[in-house]
Amino acid sequence: MKKKFLSVLLIVAVLIGMAGVSGTQTESGEQKADKEQKQQENEQTAETKVEIPPENEEEQKGWIGVILNGDETEAYTLAHIDGIRAAAENVSLPEQDIIWKERVGANDGCKSAVKDLIRQGCEIIIANSAIYEEAIKSEAEKNPEVDFVVINDSKTQSTVTEDGTELTNLYNVHMDTYEASYVAGVTAGMKVAKLKEKKKIPAKSFDEKKNVKLGYVAAEANDDAHADINAYYLGVKAVCKKVVLQVEYIDAWNNSDAEATAAGDLIRSGCVVLASNTDLDAVMQMAENAKESGKCVYAVGRNSDMRQMAGKAALTSVVSVWSVYYTELFDAKLNGRYMEQNWNGGYAQGAVTISTLGKSASSGTGDRVKKTEEKIKNGKKQIAYFSTRALDGILESEKGQEQ
Repeated sequence: MKKKFLSVLLIVAVLIGMAGVSGTQTESGEQKADKEQKQQENEQTAETKVEIPPENEEEQKGWIGVILNGDETEAYTLAHIDGIRAAAENVSLPEQDIIWKERVGANDGCKSAVKDLIRQGCEIIIANSAIYEEAIKSEAEKNPEVDFVVINDSKTQSTVTEDGTELTNLYNVHMDTYEASYVAGVTAGMKVAKLKEKKKIPAKSFDEKKNVKLGYVAAEANDDAHADINAYYLGVKAVCKKVVLQVEYIDAWNNSDAEATAAGDLIRSGCVVLASNTDLDAVMQMAENAKESGKCVYAVGRNSDMRQMAGKAALTSVVSVWSVYYTELFDAKLNGRYMEQNWNGGYAQGAVTISTLGKSASSGTGDRVKKTEEKIKNGKKQIAYFSTRALDGILESEKGQEQ
């Protein structure tokens, strides 16, 4: 294109010269070369302006780095994001001091994210899942000047390395969600009792012993899962004795298809109320779809208030109030105060709760829930959840029985 333009320019100059236009000067060879050089320089300059700046140019610097196993589209991850932002606001920490890493893989993915966050100046690194436990422990040993926090599914985590070194910069966080699961079970029990009273439970929703069928979808079969499932079951039985709980384990935290399949199986088997312990909301969506199609199905959600997405099926949700821990952490680090390395939070700390009751919750549920929560907070109610196994009356899928 440039050659064509120069050719046309040369022809025009020759024609003007032949016409004998007065006062017009033809370009010398030296002038033409100079003009062409300037044109090339201008083109190169234009190209430079649209290039992406070097990676390190204007790179964000932070104080807190957050490693997430999902993103804001997932209920569990969103709960952490909201909790961290609320805590930052509570201690007047600017949003730009937080660097987010979403959908980070375990092991090598986590280690790579850690290195990047440290390079960007982060002094506190939070990993929101137990899948990062080993990688974070390894990085904590290598980087003693940085504090590491792991959200775990066990109450304690070893902070001692293989050679006996105590890692004072490693913190383990666990929420006693089994307490909120018990209260959610009370809510479900109130609904089942009311449905039985009004004879609205279909025949297929009773087993051969006249127990009402309930369903539960869990990501993994471990002690933490058993604690939640057992506590939920005990909460239901505190109101309605004749129930049986069918549990499906899907071996995945972020698999909406697996969740939906398990929930569909439970609905087809006649389960009246579904509950879950996963990171997504597919179980609640399946319950809402079933309810809209005329089936007798309700659900207890997880991680967030799900009334907006399941207005007909939602009874309540088991919720961790992450801002409680994160506010305590940020405040301690900002002010040089001691922070427990193994932190557990339940109703007494305001760290767990259930969400606002849905429109389908039975009358009188609010009062029953309030009394139950007060007993748990002041220690008058002890929940015998036996985390190492499922209680009698809970029917586990084969994956759970293999644990």
